[in-house]
Amino acid sequence: MPTPDTIIGERSRRTRAVLRATAIGVWAVVLVAFWYGARQADLGPLDFLLVGIEQIAAHPWAAVGVLALYLARPVLLVPITIVNLASGFVLGVFPGVVLALAGTLASASIGYGIGRLLGSPRLAKALPERWSFLGMLRRNAFASVAAGGLMYLHADAVNLPAGLMRIRFPIFLAGIAVGNALTMTSAVLAGASVEGNLRDTTLSVDLMTLVPALGLFALSLTLASWLRRRHARERDRATATANTRG
Repeated sequence: MPTPDTIIGERSRRTRAVLRATAIGVWAVVLVAFWYGARQADLGPLDFLLVGIEQIAAHPWAAVGVLALYLARPVLLVPITIVNLASGFVLGVFPGVVLALAGTLASASIGYGIGRLLGSPRLAKALPERWSFLGMLRRNAFASVAAGGLMYLHADAVNLPAGLMRIRFPIFLAGIAVGNALTMTSAVLAGASVEGNLRDTTLSVDLMTLVPALGLFALSLTLASWLRRRHARERDRATATANTRG
């Protein structure tokens, strides 16, 4: 006769399976709808996205539209840099940076939630043995998440694994905020420097806004290069230690 714990465990597994299937289904529907909309408009995916950004910019509730774009980003697999550029283009420098921070945290939380939903405690223990990045993510969550933002990794290459590994959510959010501060701000400034129609070849650029963006971009690349070398040294030391023990 099954015990109460067995019954509860079975129900929990079934609930998780239903949630996984629902999440995958919603993901597929949104992706198909996006591609179908682009095809109906006789546009490529990028042009379709640019048209959407221009329509948001012309709307009185532009900030809400930009936030919606951040929330849809993990499902559409749009790089976070493009959305940050859109935030600057639509809202300008200061409102763009504020909304970009809120949108980045919200977008990252969705990606984290998807990863956590698709994973399991057993998977979180098994995966680091196969992929060194996941092992590093588990050992030093904050530094690994922050480094992912500075090294311009695709956001979902950080958010989804963080959810899979079940790292603590506050630590994850702190790493996202710190790691994306420079890259996010430089992208917003670059977007704010652009004036005109996004698909027009005669766009004008405000150099007073673009120059600081390029400076922050160069600084983030320098930090990213330093972090890559540091991670490579740590990986080599871990490999040497494992070989010595073996």
